[in-house]
Amino acid sequence: MKRKKRNIKRRSAASRKKTAMQSFSKRDAWDVIVVVMLLTIIVYFSAYVRNNHFAIAAWPVVENVEVRGDIDAVDRVALKDIIRSHSAGGFLRIKMAKLEKELETLTWVNKASVQRYWPDSLNVKILQHSPIARWGDTGLMNAYGDLFFPNDIEAYQTLPMLYGEAIRAKELARNFQNSMQQLKPFGLQLRGLFEDGRQSKHLVLADGLVISIGDGNVSEKIKRFITAYEQYLAENLNEVKKVDLRYTNGLAVEWKSPQFAQNLAQHFEMEPNL
Repeated sequence: MKRKKRNIKRRSAASRKKTAMQSFSKRDAWDVIVVVMLLTIIVYFSAYVRNNHFAIAAWPVVENVEVRGDIDAVDRVALKDIIRSHSAGGFLRIKMAKLEKELETLTWVNKASVQRYWPDSLNVKILQHSPIARWGDTGLMNAYGDLFFPNDIEAYQTLPMLYGEAIRAKELARNFQNSMQQLKPFGLQLRGLFEDGRQSKHLVLADGLVISIGDGNVSEKIKRFITAYEQYLAENLNEVKKVDLRYTNGLAVEWKSPQFAQNLAQHFEMEPNL
């Protein structure tokens, strides 16, 4: 009886050992399968990243670009090229300030503003230069006194002309606009303002009359000219070649005709050149 019990115990122990070995083998097999699957995924993903790293880095891709503003004169091809080059790295990698700055290098662009809208859109707002005057023979000036130089300014030959040192363009623009407002009520149209290297200014009216201002207060000297205009120049303006205001007080008038100057001097009992 005891022998049978020992045999039964041996068989039970052997059975448990066999079951444990079977269970262990199944666990091992699953572990191996999982490891193999993970390694396969890692290898595949690595290969994908290696072959498509540019596309991944550029995600999300910019799909929509809206350009707003008056851009009739702006080089649209150059504008699109700049936007495309800056957005090639992806929506999140666009350096907005750098993009705006480069857009503003385009000849007719005064101000550029760019905004992002998730997940794939750009809104580009362009403020185009609006020229109010020519700058010499090759440039144009906007209302803020900013200079820009298009390839062709033939269409703007009717605009007034300003010229001087570029660094003083804004100051000259203010002088020009203020002088224009002062003269306008008297029907006098200002066509040009020129400043030499000594910052001596000369205004040119539509009929070619030159008003030499010098380097003093422009507004005060225009007032002096207006006083003389109302007193005696208005009736004879067509005969005036130049009015020189480069004096502390008073002015000098250069007449087109010496004979007219002589007659006028006798009438007013003054010097012919006054």
